[in-house]
Amino acid sequence: MIGRLIVADQKLVMLNPLLFDKDLVGKWDGSYGAHGLNLLSMTLYFDLIRELTAISLDNDRRTPSIKNILRMLDAQDLLTHLKHEYCKPGKLHWSKDLDENSKNRLEEKHRKLDLAENEEGFNEIFYSVKDGFKLLEASDLSERIHTSRDKIIAHYEMRRDVEAPRLYDPSDFGLKWGDVEEYFESIKPIVTNLVLMLANEVYPLDEIRIQHAEVAYDFWHK
Repeated sequence: MIGRLIVADQKLVMLNPLLFDKDLVGKWDGSYGAHGLNLLSMTLYFDLIRELTAISLDNDRRTPSIKNILRMLDAQDLLTHLKHEYCKPGKLHWSKDLDENSKNRLEEKHRKLDLAENEEGFNEIFYSVKDGFKLLEASDLSERIHTSRDKIIAHYEMRRDVEAPRLYDPSDFGLKWGDVEEYFESIKPIVTNLVLMLANEVYPLDEIRIQHAEVAYDFWHK
């Protein structure tokens, strides 16, 4: 899941200059190449819609979507196991020699304190994920993104305009160009907290975004 989110981040950063960098887009003004620019923009946009709905709302039980993982976490045994793994206390390292009784006493105190703090932290993360996804799923933006995904797949990204076929446009689904990024930003904290719960791992997404922005800038300004 985190890998797909990182790839989606790179696609989003590659798309944004085509939408908002007036100096870059202006290079195609009044040219046949502008049609290619529009095609590339729409292709990236559609791909992001498919990717982000797969990450968040996919119902296929083989897919590690947010929706499916939260459904699995309704099983109390699994949730308890994850909490146990998350709450394992860190190992103590002694800076000086202590007698065994003192070590045992301090280790027991450390274990209890660490367990209490970690249990509280795990519960906070879990409920932030559940509440965050509940709000996301019920949002108007989520409904429009999901509807657009279904129409894109059903009609193979094309629609008839009078007699001539043409590519769909975000406005056909009541979307704006910036909506796909807004949806991405809504998903990001939910996914990162799920990964923290499931694997006790944290990813530096802000630093990864900087790297992606450098790649996009270098690519578009060649």
